[in-house]
Amino acid sequence: MRPFVSLGLTLCLAVLCLGMAIPILAKDLSTCPPKVWEHFPSNVWVKIHTCGQVPQKVFHGAATLADHRGEVFFFGADTHDLDYDNSVTRLNLGNLEWTKDYEPDPIETYEVTQEGYPITKTGRPWAMHAFDTWDYHPPTQTIIFVGFPSHAHKAKQILRQKGVDLQKLKSATWIYSPQNRKWSILDISTPFLFAQGLVWNPSLGQFIGHNGEKTYHFSFSENLWTTIHASSVLGWHRRLVHEAGENRILSLGINSGASDLWAYSPQAKRWEQVQVDNPPLPANGAAMAYDSSHQVLLYLANDHEDAYSNPSGKSITFLFFSSTRSWKRLNIPSPPLFGMNYLTQFDPIREVFLHFEQSSLKDQSLAVWAFKFSK
Repeated sequence: MRPFVSLGLTLCLAVLCLGMAIPILAKDLSTCPPKVWEHFPSNVWVKIHTCGQVPQKVFHGAATLADHRGEVFFFGADTHDLDYDNSVTRLNLGNLEWTKDYEPDPIETYEVTQEGYPITKTGRPWAMHAFDTWDYHPPTQTIIFVGFPSHAHKAKQILRQKGVDLQKLKSATWIYSPQNRKWSILDISTPFLFAQGLVWNPSLGQFIGHNGEKTYHFSFSENLWTTIHASSVLGWHRRLVHEAGENRILSLGINSGASDLWAYSPQAKRWEQVQVDNPPLPANGAAMAYDSSHQVLLYLANDHEDAYSNPSGKSITFLFFSSTRSWKRLNIPSPPLFGMNYLTQFDPIREVFLHFEQSSLKDQSLAVWAFKFSK
């Protein structure tokens, strides 16, 4: 059987795929703007054709979905010595068009404020790794970013040569407005969440950050971080999602690779390891998102011993069911995955998981795949 079939045929064969575990992957849809969300097939990955200024995959970058706006926003750079793009890119899920909010600031415009915040002359954050610390705030329709330029080596070298004191550099809490495409920085004490996780908890009305050792609650109305002495497992490259049914925060993956699933109760202010059936492959910067309507966590796992970079690009789709606390490996073709990926999202409006990844090692342009879960 060919690995790609037409969308119409996929609609028919998707039923067989459920009953007979026949692996099917839908065809790349070639019209834009397409009506891909109408009569979308279930339980198969569909590659989605997009338009506009397609960005490249950012290995240490982040994404967040603004369901009120029907847009996905991307921020983060790989920095070190090469990538210093501090722009924000968005994908409109209505017309599937990519656009860039503004051009990146030259590295020569980087400064350090008297308070120690890394900022550009235009009032934006430096280009830096975003990991899982970029998330949408529905009540204000803005985005929060918690960052520190740990690996902005080239930028720091240039500033040292200018005589800038980098010892006072500190973490910052940023707010980005998609409406006016403007950044603002909060002059508050901010936890160090580099390579860690951050997620919005709608029931609590706060963001939850976690670095393995401590947990942090952020009140948007008070502009205040509160430290909770609640630990899980030490490490970095973790990913957090909100489990709506039980109002918990789920954490999966650390830099050493782990399949253990941890849950944080905001009420009890405590982390505990979730006892599960059929644990998945280990995660290191996990591509995962949570379907709140079905109470299902999707985890796209690297099918390689190196979950950090995965040169094979092969992946396996796993689902975690909150009701039974069990994992299920799906016998379907899965999209490419090249190591860490903090870009996977769930769209509650269209009821699809969205996976963003380059198509191959040679083609670094960001492609889009969608998966609609159905019982």
